[in-house]
Amino acid sequence: MRKFKRIEAGSFYSYLSEGCKLCRRGAKMVLFVTGLCNNSCFYCPISEERKGKDVVFANEREVKCIEDAVEEANAMSAEGIAITGGEPLLRLDRVVEFLKVFRDLHSHLYTSIPVKESVLSKLKHLDEIRFHPPELKNVEAYEESIKTAKKLGMEVGFEIPSIEFNEKIVEIANRLDVFLNLNELEFSSTNYDNLINRGFKPNDHYGCSNCDGIIKAYAESVNKFHYCSAKFKDKAQLRRRLIRTAKNLPDFYIITREGTVICGYIEGNSETIERFLQSKGLKRNEDYVVVEKGVETSIEFVEKYLSELKKLGTNVFIIERYPTSKRIVVEVNPL
Repeated sequence: MRKFKRIEAGSFYSYLSEGCKLCRRGAKMVLFVTGLCNNSCFYCPISEERKGKDVVFANEREVKCIEDAVEEANAMSAEGIAITGGEPLLRLDRVVEFLKVFRDLHSHLYTSIPVKESVLSKLKHLDEIRFHPPELKNVEAYEESIKTAKKLGMEVGFEIPSIEFNEKIVEIANRLDVFLNLNELEFSSTNYDNLINRGFKPNDHYGCSNCDGIIKAYAESVNKFHYCSAKFKDKAQLRRRLIRTAKNLPDFYIITREGTVICGYIEGNSETIERFLQSKGLKRNEDYVVVEKGVETSIEFVEKYLSELKKLGTNVFIIERYPTSKRIVVEVNPL
């Protein structure tokens, strides 16, 4: 009987790779290096914004230059990067460049390509590689890639969604002593109809409500096993990353348990607002932050000087938002 450690939101494991340990802590930056892919898997959850497009994102931040990715890594105090796509190795030069820039951080990469040694040898800064056979077909093609990657010192495993039980993946994983990460099948706007048409049913967290038999079969068969639920990705990994990011913001932001931040928001001419704030002794990027269409500062300040701020022709709010580059607001309360 295999021994498992149970963690948050239904996830459990007998083995965790270093990449998964960092993800669990919210310490990995997701580096989406291209939306291009040479497969069209029916379960692919990538958004319309990215799917089939040669775009780069670091977490939610669109990357136009290397500095954008570095800024995002610093914003969340990243300890590692997770390189994904699309198929990241269709942009090998881009991957190599990012690995060089982030060589001091732990790195893992997902690929559906049975990579040859000539390519693997170029990924000299890569710590961990995870193979994904598209729709779990042609699994044998990955054996040589696994052996070569291990020879080059990489930690190696399979990473697949819970669409079916595949005995060949189990056999290869156990024989070659590599891990298997099984992700709960996730519903999205781009794969919803495909999954429904194949008999899969969604649960409350956009995961699959009728995949328990598949999960159990892998758990009972694989030596180095990790099951990651859709709820875990949202309630643990994402939440912890948001909290890490929020802690790097100025102290006037109030951090919630969910990782959002609450602050005062003054909408209006930024130069006018800044002059007023500075006249009250506030310092930029310490006591307030200039944002699009206004300024964010403490709740105490906007409540204390509400009447004066209104006389300046501004609108004043208390807002709750995500501490990400897109600054998505989840609640607005006008004062």
